[in-house]
Amino acid sequence: MGKMKAVVKATAEPGAVLQNMDIPEPGPKEVLVKVKATAICGTDVHIYEWNEWAQKAVRALPQVMGHEFSGEVVKTGSGVESLFPGDRVSGETHAPCGKCYQCKNGEQHICANMILFGVHCNGCFAQYAILPEICARRIPEEIPWEFGAMMEPLGTSVRAAQEVVCSGSNVAVIGCGPIGLGVVTALKTMGAYRIIVTDVSEDRLAIAKELGATSILNPMNCDVVSAVMEITDGVGVDSFIDASGNVKAISDGFKFLRKGGRVALIGLPSRPLEIDLVSEVIFKEAKIVGIHGRKMFETWTVMENLMAGDLLDLKPIVTHVLPLEQYGKGFELLKQGKACKVILDPWLEE
Repeated sequence: MGKMKAVVKATAEPGAVLQNMDIPEPGPKEVLVKVKATAICGTDVHIYEWNEWAQKAVRALPQVMGHEFSGEVVKTGSGVESLFPGDRVSGETHAPCGKCYQCKNGEQHICANMILFGVHCNGCFAQYAILPEICARRIPEEIPWEFGAMMEPLGTSVRAAQEVVCSGSNVAVIGCGPIGLGVVTALKTMGAYRIIVTDVSEDRLAIAKELGATSILNPMNCDVVSAVMEITDGVGVDSFIDASGNVKAISDGFKFLRKGGRVALIGLPSRPLEIDLVSEVIFKEAKIVGIHGRKMFETWTVMENLMAGDLLDLKPIVTHVLPLEQYGKGFELLKQGKACKVILDPWLEE
């Protein structure tokens, strides 16, 4: 079918390379998608830097990087029945086996034999990408390509907001990366009363304020626990959502959680968390849920409706749109904390 540009993790060392490679052919139950927009995620940064997590997670090199994208179906493999050339799609990155206990009991998103798109197989930092039919989610015309590329992480944000039952309540959001900021706009739309946000980046706190945060707290400048307790008249928040993975911040979250409160954990701590289960969980009757992606496909339906209805404010989250060739600049901006969500356009000329 010709050649395409792709960002490839070629060797087991930091960095990546831009290559010209053959456009792949879709196999059975697969679709070939012309990538219209793709986004850099923290996971991609780990793989780019080739840290310890990436070395354990990635199964084989070389590999096309990337897992967040939207695009147009251009070709279908044998057995594909639900998608056709011209369909606009976004990618669900959890490819389920369809055979395990979880898959057969409505939990495909945490399949026991899950393949992670862009981690366990070639991804989407390219002009074309192959995706399993079940992971290509058709999206409405009202959703722009760059926002379609954000739907994978945004679905995690929306689901977390749903899990904590936020309407009319006081909710704290720990961490203002793209997922945390997605949580803020979702909470605002779903009717949270107070949205208290914490982060060490003043730039990202400013974005959170623009999205609807009622209080922004920088732990470098204040005692977050005392501040949250003061804001909530000594009661504590009804719930908190962690999108940081910071062990100290999560520990503080349990301290300012009220009795009977809810917790949704998204961030991935790099070390174990020590917590007093008696005082912070059992006696509080705290309800805790781990969030590993979007439910397939209940979360997608809610998210698409909110986005198509222009009910989620996503523009402030996208800070940069770059040509695919400038992927290195995108990674550096993120590593230096000078960007929030970086979109790569495979068809944008330098």
